[in-house]
Amino acid sequence: MRNKFRGFTLIELLVVIAIIALLISILLPSLSRARELSKRLVCGSNTKGIGTSCKIYANDNNERWPVPPFEASATRINGNGISYTSPGSEQAGVGYVRNQPSTSAESTSQTNGSKSLSVTRAFWMLVRSGDVTVKQFICPSSGDTQDPTDNLDVYYDFTSLEHISYGYQVPWGPRDTVPREGMDNRAALIADKGPYSNSCVTAPDFLDPAGNELTQKSSPKDWRRFNSTNHGGSGNGEGQNVLFADGHSSFEKTPIVGIDSDNIYTLQTPDWSSSRTNLIHGEAPCNGGIIDPYPGQEALPNQAWTATDSLIYP
Repeated sequence: MRNKFRGFTLIELLVVIAIIALLISILLPSLSRARELSKRLVCGSNTKGIGTSCKIYANDNNERWPVPPFEASATRINGNGISYTSPGSEQAGVGYVRNQPSTSAESTSQTNGSKSLSVTRAFWMLVRSGDVTVKQFICPSSGDTQDPTDNLDVYYDFTSLEHISYGYQVPWGPRDTVPREGMDNRAALIADKGPYSNSCVTAPDFLDPAGNELTQKSSPKDWRRFNSTNHGGSGNGEGQNVLFADGHSSFEKTPIVGIDSDNIYTLQTPDWSSSRTNLIHGEAPCNGGIIDPYPGQEALPNQAWTATDSLIYP
């Protein structure tokens, strides 16, 4: 006797489909989160690799990390200031006159050296030497794209900000603030690109959603719009990978991780109140009250600079 085949009823099929849809809705966020965590690890590996290359460079260059040549007066110790501006302006920004090398002032003249510099030229020194590839400067969570340059040794900078995901301790100014071996191990020297690289704000308000001033005790969620945009987007950054002077890299959920809990994306200000907001808050570098500043410039009363200011840019 032949067995009769019994198919699924419509209700049974709908139940199965509903169960599958429910499982997908539960698993997709977890998969998405796992994917982001994986990208974050790659990003951290990139910062670690770049930092290692900087240390190798320092071994052959008097313990100094990469710093493109420049005229000393351009650091505003005696002169015109360094540049945080964008391509297309009169001052050099990332990608501006990238086919021209930075130069030091000649001994017979103090006006022939480079006065307006791009911070990212320091990173391109590693690219030209072959120690780091342009791909390593892209955080997979950022949305940035690899620099399309073919003849790497012809140029001296990245094409634009969209082709680099990391910032560097601004490498001009007094020796105490320039990236080098022997710095305080707490100094942040490389990190995910800061929140002020593509836009300029006069003075961040540093308030939580309830209007209260942010402090070290505020939750990481309240600090999100002051983090790097690489991990979460503008105004919602979950944190940033930071490489410290001793060579270790870690993911930090707030930007106040420099020496004495300094905000690594802002400039210290002279306001030494009991709340130390000049360290925790500070000013955006592109509009920080001092035109074209270097780290720690005029942050202490009656003193030219402080050595504790980390300033990661862009």
